[in-house]
Amino acid sequence: MKKIIKIISDIIEIYVPSVMMVLLFVAFILQIVSRYIFRHPLVWPYEFSQMAYLWVITLGCLYAQRTDDNIVFSIVYDVVPDKVKAIFRILSDLLITVVFAAVLPSVISFYQFYFTRYSTVFKFPMGLVYLGFLFLMIITMLRSIRNIIKNVRELFGRNKGEVN
Repeated sequence: MKKIIKIISDIIEIYVPSVMMVLLFVAFILQIVSRYIFRHPLVWPYEFSQMAYLWVITLGCLYAQRTDDNIVFSIVYDVVPDKVKAIFRILSDLLITVVFAAVLPSVISFYQFYFTRYSTVFKFPMGLVYLGFLFLMIITMLRSIRNIIKNVRELFGRNKGEVN
């Protein structure tokens, strides 16, 4: 089961954003060539680039979160004892989970509205264009809950070799 989840995570967090970034770059170059060399600007590369960029950013954030490559301000965190670090991690994950859970109804309402609107060129539902953010929210909440459980166990010494 862990292997299947890793494969799905890799597809969502690595391969889809990578392919989208390549396609975004190709569309961008195509737009430049058509506008400045052929003097005939195309409309679809601009719209595609905007859509692809949104997906690259939101799914790329998931990968940065998974690999713990986010930028952090850790001056205080680095000097406190391990138990306090565990408490800080629990509080930060709890804050993320609570905030995302609190705004989830508004986000769903946003999607209900934007699935009735369509993009100018491709006629995609705009809810589909912005759907990456919902993936980001849900996966972030699940990871935060998992981290809370792990850190609570660590705080109370239930994991081998952890903080006592």
